Amino acid sequence: MHPLIGIVGGAVLTLAAALGLGRAAWRGAPHWTLQLASGSALLGTALFFLLWLHWGHPAVILPLCVAAAALLFRGLKRPEGAGLPFWLAAPAAAFGIYYLVHALAPEIQPDAAGYHLGQVADWARQHGMSRRIGFYEMLPLGLETLFYPAFLLGGHSAAKLVHFGFFAATIPLISWVGRRLGVHSYAAFSAAGLYFLTPVAGISGSCAYNDAAAVFFPMAAFGGLLAAGGAVFHAGLAAGFAYAVKPTGAVAAAGALAWAAWRSGRRGALLCLAGILLCAGPWVGRNALLTGNPLAPLGNRIFPNDFFHASSEEALSRNLSSYGGVTARQAIHALAIGGDRLQGLIGPALFVLPFSLLATRSAQGRALLAAALLLLLPWTRNIGARFLMPALPFLFLALASAVPWRWMAGLLILQAVLCSPWAIDRYAGEHAWRLRGWPWQAALRMEPEAEFLRRSLYEYPFTEKVRELAKDGRIIDFYGLPYAYLNSVPLGPHAPAAFDNASMALQSGFTETPDRMAVLRAELGGRFIRAVRLRLEKDWPGMWSVEEVKLEWRGRPIEVSSRWLLDAHPNPGDAWLALDRNPATRWYTWDDSQAGAFWEAAFTRPRPVDAVVFSVPDAQPQPPVSVLVLNTAGRWENVTPAPERVLIRRRQWRREAALHLYALGIRWIAAPVDDLSYAVLGRSLRDRPASWGVKPVLIERGIGLFRIEPPRRSP
Repeated sequence: MHPLIGIVGGAVLTLAAALGLGRAAWRGAPHWTLQLASGSALLGTALFFLLWLHWGHPAVILPLCVAAAALLFRGLKRPEGAGLPFWLAAPAAAFGIYYLVHALAPEIQPDAAGYHLGQVADWARQHGMSRRIGFYEMLPLGLETLFYPAFLLGGHSAAKLVHFGFFAATIPLISWVGRRLGVHSYAAFSAAGLYFLTPVAGISGSCAYNDAAAVFFPMAAFGGLLAAGGAVFHAGLAAGFAYAVKPTGAVAAAGALAWAAWRSGRRGALLCLAGILLCAGPWVGRNALLTGNPLAPLGNRIFPNDFFHASSEEALSRNLSSYGGVTARQAIHALAIGGDRLQGLIGPALFVLPFSLLATRSAQGRALLAAALLLLLPWTRNIGARFLMPALPFLFLALASAVPWRWMAGLLILQAVLCSPWAIDRYAGEHAWRLRGWPWQAALRMEPEAEFLRRSLYEYPFTEKVRELAKDGRIIDFYGLPYAYLNSVPLGPHAPAAFDNASMALQSGFTETPDRMAVLRAELGGRFIRAVRLRLEKDWPGMWSVEEVKLEWRGRPIEVSSRWLLDAHPNPGDAWLALDRNPATRWYTWDDSQAGAFWEAAFTRPRPVDAVVFSVPDAQPQPPVSVLVLNTAGRWENVTPAPERVLIRRRQWRREAALHLYALGIRWIAAPVDDLSYAVLGRSLRDRPASWGVKPVLIERGIGLFRIEPPRRSP
């Protein structure tokens, strides 16, 4: 069978199933794109539960989609056309063909070949969702559930084509919303075309990202609210699925609920809320069940948990809100023309967006601007070009409602010229994130997929070899490999707590100047105690840590018991790292340390202890640490306000760090060896393999693969 049959068939089956479900669930919908949105939300939710229950076998999923697609042919009607002249429709059609060729080609975009399709490929191997907890695993993956049936039939490109389907469907949806608001049909189509021809939309919508879908579903929710009546529930479905597609869709859900309450009263608000909860609720509930944080991997300051560090989330947020200190002037240039500093470009059409404020003169224009303003809120937290996309159709429609249609048509023609591939070459940055080339041979599979990937995806030759070499044990990834083409999901590079702790353990081995650790001793005199606590008495400007704790009785260390109850504040889930007898690991506060931070071990019954020996950072000023014990009467006593410093230790724990990874089930390390952020680690592993206890297996394209040697057995 030719690969294109599976690719196109998988995508068409998935989209037909979604539209069929939507047509059955909402027979009186004013436009077919609203049915597509509702059906996609229902299908995605059904697939979530099947995958959660590990019922994701092709023998279950594909017949379900066929049955749903069959509903499409009941009372089939021809979609309404807008009667557009050829000269107006031609730019969108030409760009659509250009995008389609890229959508059919093998996946080469970084996040798409990483977590978007990497998670889908993992579901296909396991026939369900893993209970593994990681940054990307905990994101809502609603669109990826729709990728899944297509992936089963046609692989990566079929999933891309599903996303492209939503991207293409946004044109008639925007046009219909504009006409519903009284905008001239030519102007409404021009607004849709301005969005469709945006370079960042083109590359996002023709790969397996989720940004084009994150535009489609809020717009569908808006359209459903315009329809009112029984459409409020379906608007809630679209708004809830907007969150399931991307967490930023939460603003769409909040806005839809507020609108429904305002325009349709209590009953309308409840119907809208029911739709939102049906689609967003499963993802929130899954996260709460697995981590205790319904917003995971975000919101960790609000919902502290053992699986994510709030400080790591905040560091990522600071970086995404500034992209390395991009100023307002630089941001405008990057978004309109440059394209290399903010992950894509809008094109020169960005300069006409301020004129959309002319729409404030009409009620329809104010509604569009209010929706745009709401959807712009996530962009303040991540100023990348992709995060502007949900607001763009509303801004272009607002402009269309305020100016003559001929102006909008002229802007569309100008956008088509200025955003054509040969024009962008003349003004965009060299590394601008945009579509390049015309991969028609790869799209039609006249060029083998592997050959296209080897020349178009820089990391693929390395990844291809890793797939064959690293079949046993998990990989910790310090590079960001396109793991959709691996046989397993690596740990990293975005940081769950396990990755944070592993990277800090490895850091103790490759830094030029290892940390100075003070070994402190507190004498207890053989008293019986129920618990011991190490507490920081004053605020300390740094990340306080406890490296290792040993309790002694009669001059011998007390063996650690699995029955001990460990606690800490903050990050209680990391408390075990101070008792694992590995000096490369520590319990960290992961924040500027505040007075009252503590580490604690409690026993099942009182036991005698002579001394507590522990290691903490030796710095100036010295962190003020006290030792407290819980006596047999159940009261805490501060027995040693100033423990004695008995030793200063300064050493790089390379082998110990590698053994920590080995104990976690990690057998391989992938790290850059050239010039990326973890290249110092990669070069150290390459140059000092014996001291790390690793074996370099593959060095290619500036990336190294290292196998962790097992621990030596005692004779």
